[in-house]
Amino acid sequence: MKLLTLILKQTDLISELNDELKNIGVHHGTIIDAKSMTNGLRAWSDDSIIIGGVLRRAKNFEYNEECKILMFLLENEKLESAKAVIEQVIGDISKPGTAIMYTMPIDFAEGLGE
Repeated sequence: MKLLTLILKQTDLISELNDELKNIGVHHGTIIDAKSMTNGLRAWSDDSIIIGGVLRRAKNFEYNEECKILMFLLENEKLESAKAVIEQVIGDISKPGTAIMYTMPIDFAEGLGE
């Protein structure tokens, strides 16, 4: 069993993604509201920051990019189908500002209601 996690920046695609995942038998998941820190971290990469700028940026650091974290416990057999559906709906996730997807092995799960 795998935990498939998708950090989705294109939040307008949630409904379509859920519908398409249901079509392949993925019926249960969790969606968490989140904020990306990508833009905030980008501000720190400016080499011309002086001490006052560092303090100002630390005080006003923003996590301003809305995103959703979707998590699904999947049987190993459904993983490739789920990944294919996600890529079909979202598009090329290697492009910035789309999504991050990863899996983790799950050795134990209880309370799945199945």
